[in-house]
Amino acid sequence: MKDKPSLLIIGNSNVGKSSITRLLHPNPSKFKGKSGKKPGSTLLIKTINIPQMPYNIVDLPGFGYMKSSSRRREEHLKKQLIIHIEKHHREYILGLVVINITRIEDELNKYFVQNTKTIPLSFELINFLRESEISIIVIINKIDKVSNFDKNKIISFFIESAKEYGINIVLFDNYNPQNETEIPFLEFSALKKTNEGKLKQIIQKYLK
Repeated sequence: MKDKPSLLIIGNSNVGKSSITRLLHPNPSKFKGKSGKKPGSTLLIKTINIPQMPYNIVDLPGFGYMKSSSRRREEHLKKQLIIHIEKHHREYILGLVVINITRIEDELNKYFVQNTKTIPLSFELINFLRESEISIIVIINKIDKVSNFDKNKIISFFIESAKEYGINIVLFDNYNPQNETEIPFLEFSALKKTNEGKLKQIIQKYLK
């Protein structure tokens, strides 16, 4: 990983990490990563090193929503991710925390509303990367799966809930890089390629 800086892609299972990785690939048809309907299909930490790209892509295995996994296996995965990030955090130019918009309400109702003693996994990931001094962009993926009205309602719920954990999430267009408390988010659809160009431009800025 040390020959080039790396882009980190992380999130729960089945949020679209592999689909986003494919979009960033200079030749998407040649990308062999797994993606699809089966949650947890990416099982290993994968470093994608393409000679013509100025950065590596590290696609970390997802966890949560793994139908075939045991809690013990899920905890093992989380431990491996923590060890990996702690070891390599200085090599990352940027971390993409990918979230499936169709699951935001379920996750927050489960962890935030019904059980206030636990922290939602998405917020846990954001806080951990922030503590590891990795720049973060939250990618709210699969916006094509909901109406515009529901999209705005769900994102507002997400932003307000994040505030309860001290996470200040703002739309990327309103993001002030000088404000260290702000975490930008980007509305995205890997299927429809919504904001694909914008994401690539953002990554190039972080490379510089």
